[in-house]
Amino acid sequence: MSNFNKFLKHKAAKDKNASLHASISVLLKDLKIQLYNYYVHYELSSKLNVYDSMFESDRIENFPNVFLEIEDFLSLQPDAHFNKSLFREEIIQEYPLLKEDAQIHTLFISDNNTQKVMLSKLFLKDVLLKSKDILGDSNTDFLLKAEELLINLPFSFETVTQQKAASILKELFEYSNLIQKKIQKSLGINAMLSIYNNAYNKYFNNFYLLENFTIIVNLVPDQLLITDNVNLPSKGQLHRLLKSQISSLEDINSKLSKEILQKSQIQKELEDNEKLYAAVIHNSLDANVIFNVDGIIIRSNKKAAEFINAHENEINFYKLLPKAFSENLKAIIDKFSQNTTSSLEQEFFEFEVFENGETIYYNLKVNPIYINNSMLFFCVIRDISKDIRNMIRIEEARIIAEKSAKAKTTFLSNMSHEIRTPLNVILGLSELFNNKDFSGSDTEYENIEAIRFSTENLLMIVNDILDFSKIEAGKLNVQKVDFNFTELISNLHKGFKIKAEEKGLDFAMNITSSIPKYIVGDQYRLSQILNNLIGNAIKFTKKGFININIEAETLRNKTIQLYFTIEDSGVGISKENLDNIFESFYQSHHSEKKPEGTGLGLSITKELVSLLGGELTVESKQNEGTTFHFDLNYKISNLSEVEMQSTQNINHNLRHKRILVAEDNKLNQLFIKQLLKKWDAETTIVENGQQAVDVVKAQDFDLILMDIQMPVLDGLEATSAIRALEKEKKDIPIVACSADVFPESRQKAEEAGVNYYITKPINAKSINEILYLLTTSN
Repeated sequence: MSNFNKFLKHKAAKDKNASLHASISVLLKDLKIQLYNYYVHYELSSKLNVYDSMFESDRIENFPNVFLEIEDFLSLQPDAHFNKSLFREEIIQEYPLLKEDAQIHTLFISDNNTQKVMLSKLFLKDVLLKSKDILGDSNTDFLLKAEELLINLPFSFETVTQQKAASILKELFEYSNLIQKKIQKSLGINAMLSIYNNAYNKYFNNFYLLENFTIIVNLVPDQLLITDNVNLPSKGQLHRLLKSQISSLEDINSKLSKEILQKSQIQKELEDNEKLYAAVIHNSLDANVIFNVDGIIIRSNKKAAEFINAHENEINFYKLLPKAFSENLKAIIDKFSQNTTSSLEQEFFEFEVFENGETIYYNLKVNPIYINNSMLFFCVIRDISKDIRNMIRIEEARIIAEKSAKAKTTFLSNMSHEIRTPLNVILGLSELFNNKDFSGSDTEYENIEAIRFSTENLLMIVNDILDFSKIEAGKLNVQKVDFNFTELISNLHKGFKIKAEEKGLDFAMNITSSIPKYIVGDQYRLSQILNNLIGNAIKFTKKGFININIEAETLRNKTIQLYFTIEDSGVGISKENLDNIFESFYQSHHSEKKPEGTGLGLSITKELVSLLGGELTVESKQNEGTTFHFDLNYKISNLSEVEMQSTQNINHNLRHKRILVAEDNKLNQLFIKQLLKKWDAETTIVENGQQAVDVVKAQDFDLILMDIQMPVLDGLEATSAIRALEKEKKDIPIVACSADVFPESRQKAEEAGVNYYITKPINAKSINEILYLLTTSN
């Protein structure tokens, strides 16, 4: 063994367990040391310097080229006595990690047949990889199959016989031809040549000094090897010829292949888009027409063809349209095409055509398009007859609905007036008989109370119907006034406790002490909610208890949240009926008694709770009882106890006050006259609005109670006439008294000039509050 080989053996032993890269580094370092014994020419020296500056992966890939250059240089030295086969065999034995890389391992195969097979396999594998890089995810099925076939021929480094090697090389040659054809069919010949060119150039650079490299030439397309004067080149000719030609075409061919692929894909996308666009336009339900500046039709779809055929195949677009509309449209388009206007005057045009006894409505839109420096116009014509007719029907339905709603409101207003007027008298007169002042017998007093109670029930039914109507119309208003919460709950407790005890029920009302006495909100709506829920609890409970719990939670900004629970031990509600109890006109049926009421109570109650900002929920089990929950937020009142109580003593402030009452109903006159007499007020009564105006002109008054619906002049007309009088007359406070509970009536009254609006039936408490506000404001 030569000294150099001994030196190699010693160094390799030290680094036997190093990585592949480390082994290459050590090997090349040792080879460079040997090169110091000789004069190294510039080309090899430069190549080694470039190699040292490469990244690790690039150094591994380019190792065969550098190694073969060094080997070739050493073999040419006259005193080296160099044997390449022995040299390679000793290196691979001393540096076994070099076998980890297939290309490097192939370099050191001593058997020529095996080396040829491995070079061919590696080359074809590289061709397949480069093909897939260009194709991406498209059309790679044949490449995957070819790669599978290649893999099935194992990359064995074992020695093969010459006959076996010939068989494998033949098979690889057939694979290469198949791959060439498939790539050429998919990408074209230039792309195929570029792929093989790139792969060949790589292997040429690395292995051209290897004796068996020329085997790869058998796998390369003929087009890359044929020239005018040269047959199949030898190794030296390949070095001089192919290296200069193929390397110069590498970048160009690679770019060209990618451009060809991109252009073919773009072309295919354009063709597909054109087909899709043509299909959409052709089958559109709108008529589509393209015409030039002279109006000549260039192209149209199927719907437009029907339109054109109906006009005896007219080819001038403007002649398809009504004359006046056509002339106007043509003038607009001509101005645009002559650049006298920057855009079409309007986006859409509409025209009508009378056909077969009916009017057809069309919508037309025109857009300019530019093709080969020529201006064309794309027009869409749509039949909008159904839309127009639907709009007409909707408008007619709206008018009918408005008339119906107005008629309904008028009816309810009149009904309210007619029903509330006698109720006003009955309730008012019965209120005048309180137990303290009544001089008749107990039986007579009980009869009066029965009349009052029945009237109040009738009034509740009327209120339910009116509230339901206002809820439907979205016209139910919420008031925010200071009221005595404690007094409201106390009155409810007194009234319902008597009713509960009459049925033998235990009645309890528990209130958290932290609830303030005076709060701000809608007292009437809260009373209505509790009346409905507690009344139902008593109605549907035969034995047991009724419990009402009211708890409170103080919030920010002087706000309090009240939690109400109404619990009973009544008949309960079945599971299948529980979801329906809040529906309008729904009545729960029980076998023991017939349904009662209007079926609106709970529906209205839920809407009222929602209107006040809360939520009403229910829990119930049949024959066990029912529990309702709701919560509401209220502001804490700023009024003092003295201010709140003063409204109860207003009758002491009306002594000798001059009050004019404009009321056409005799019974209402009787009630109001007795009520004001009780408060020692001086009362003047007139029967219509005209009399009211005349009396005001002649006399002075401190207050006017004005009915709205009266003969000659109604209350609003009389109010407007009074407000038109001289200053001292026109500023008299006027309180409108009406049975009409709808918001529109209240608004009209305020616009006419009334100061306050109260609804019938009038009670002493409501008049007390109004009179207090009027007297304290003076």
